[in-house]
Amino acid sequence: MDILDGKLRIFQLAAELKNFSETAAALGMSQPNVTQQIARLEQAIGMALFDRTGRKLELTPAGEALAAECGALAAETAEIERRMRNAAGSIRHYRIGGTMTAGGYVLPDCAAQYMRTNPRHRLSIHIHNTAEIAALLKARALDVALVEGPFDRDFFWSEPFVEDELIAVAAPGRLPERFSLAEYRANGGVLIMREPGSGTRYHFERFLSRTGQTPLGEDEAYVVNSFDAVKQLVRGGLGITVISELAVRDELKSGVLRASWFTEGRLRRKMNFIYLANDNLRFAERFIAFCRSAFPAVSGTEPPAAGCRFSSFTSPGKEP
Repeated sequence: MDILDGKLRIFQLAAELKNFSETAAALGMSQPNVTQQIARLEQAIGMALFDRTGRKLELTPAGEALAAECGALAAETAEIERRMRNAAGSIRHYRIGGTMTAGGYVLPDCAAQYMRTNPRHRLSIHIHNTAEIAALLKARALDVALVEGPFDRDFFWSEPFVEDELIAVAAPGRLPERFSLAEYRANGGVLIMREPGSGTRYHFERFLSRTGQTPLGEDEAYVVNSFDAVKQLVRGGLGITVISELAVRDELKSGVLRASWFTEGRLRRKMNFIYLANDNLRFAERFIAFCRSAFPAVSGTEPPAAGCRFSSFTSPGKEP
């Protein structure tokens, strides 16, 4: 089901490409058909959307204004479609988001157990960095999200959920069990890090500031926006990384990567559920309550439960 006018979708792509031939090729349509659909949209609106006088296709002021609203229109349309499906059917659909660590290593277990307990609910998981997750929540494209990075506490409702630890990770034999990060950097050591806007990068930069170190320089770091790529580069001996213990649990167990700790201190952070008081507030609160009850160890309110995958989150144990 798609209740957004097809002509508007054609316009949105044409506004991005500024070329009717490329738009037609991308959509599997003929160029005359694309031109005709745009003309019909302009006729319905009563104003030109493209300036066709020059060699290059350009948006008119009206076209610029419409292009700026296409994303919001698409999000609103998707929300309307979902409400209609939920109202008409026995299955209800909800959208949960997660930052790279939370979405990749925490939410899947939570969502799976929730859906087993609530078989009429279907959850889709969307994984992005913290800034992108916040934008999706503000656009009402998500119902609730679990993030490890900073968020606007004046805008979002939030509930703390789990404590996570960032550790130094290297190929076997590259680092001692404990080492000075400041000395490693001073000696020209290379860091392989997530991009600005990610929760991991945010907390690492705060750790540098808290321990009196300079911000990470462009020449001392490789920036990678994929955990899998980060781990492959570290395994190849290119440098070390600072990453959630959750993201490398299997590699540490198998011995292909080794964990180390900073002499400057340990780097812990909290993951938080964030959400808005929208039409699906009841679901958001129900999902958060379920996660906290199903995984009491990660809520920080009870000792680790036997067999709980997340049992090491809130138990700091001994200093390594």
